Amino acid sequence: MPDRRRDKRYRLTEPADGALRIFPDVVVQQSERDEWIALSREAALTGETLVLDVILADVDAGEMRQRFPVYVIDSQPVIVNGDIRHRIRLQGGDLAPVLFEQQVRRG
Repeated sequence: MPDRRRDKRYRLTEPADGALRIFPDVVVQQSERDEWIALSREAALTGETLVLDVILADVDAGEMRQRFPVYVIDSQPVIVNGDIRHRIRLQGGDLAPVLFEQQVRRG
């Protein structure tokens, strides 16, 4: 077969660890311009990068969906109506910083 390539078309690099987490519906309230407070049943990791998917109800336009890249500033357990919830502070902006494993302080 004379028309076959002998060089590789792609090269595999080192495998990367990753995880996809989907939070169930959470209550989110904007506290400042680029900061939100979320109440969730699950905790989040400080420094974790998330996508906040907000559905806004408008009388004239119906529902509008907006997505914001955010990262977790803080996640603390709180008691709400006798149930444990997690108060998650989220910071948005043009570029949410990505913290690598070494930079995230745990424990």
